[in-house]
Amino acid sequence: MTRSRQSGFTLLELLVVIGIISMLLAIILPSLYKAQGRVRTVTCQSNLKQWGINMLIYSSDNDGFLPSNSRDWVAALLPYSSEASPADNGKNSIACCPLATQPSAGSGSQPYTAFTLQSGYSSEPIALGSYGINGWVCNVPSSETEIYGVSTRNNWRRFDVDESTSKIPLILDSMWMRAFPDNTNLPPEKNGDFDNCDLTGAGRRQMRHFCIDRHGGTTNGTFMDLSVRKIGLRELWKLKWHRASDTGAPEPGWPEWIEPLPGN
Repeated sequence: MTRSRQSGFTLLELLVVIGIISMLLAIILPSLYKAQGRVRTVTCQSNLKQWGINMLIYSSDNDGFLPSNSRDWVAALLPYSSEASPADNGKNSIACCPLATQPSAGSGSQPYTAFTLQSGYSSEPIALGSYGINGWVCNVPSSETEIYGVSTRNNWRRFDVDESTSKIPLILDSMWMRAFPDNTNLPPEKNGDFDNCDLTGAGRRQMRHFCIDRHGGTTNGTFMDLSVRKIGLRELWKLKWHRASDTGAPEPGWPEWIEPLPGN
């Protein structure tokens, strides 16, 4: 009586199967990464929408005015949101873009890391965050007549203004809690360049707080009409940051990393 040979894969058959699996993974994985990126972008936009709504409710509770201190905007809106706390180190908080939930091991200067939000000038942390307010929307005290060389008469202060509110940024993806951009600002030399963000030279570098590639060549923002959308990085220089913003100002010299969006 002869013994039957056990059936099984030959080495060649195994190599063919492995090759097919590798090819399928090469086809599927990029699509999965893109889908995951789209989900995070939509979640980020949902967070910004909620911040805009919270800001509108705050305004209605304060005679139509926006917060007076751009350092305090998160603290001012906390009573209107239970989702802005430091829960889960920022992961489940609307204070963070899903692509920037972890604090930086260094200075928090990268576009994909969060920073520590504080209340006013206090060192007491209240949350991790990766969104910042356009400082020019705030209702600063009348005693504060100038911010970094720009008259505070140019602040928006309220939602009901005599301009197209769809062009006035409110809260955006950011590397810091606030910024005071101007259309004459210089662009950052690289994505996440947080150096020299002071406002010397009439605020020539404040735009780099918001000029970050966090969503495939774009950033997210909510506007004074509560619309939320992707913003091309070059488009940031065409927005109405404050009342005196020159949206037709000559474009700066663009570094190579800031490419125009298709069709622009």
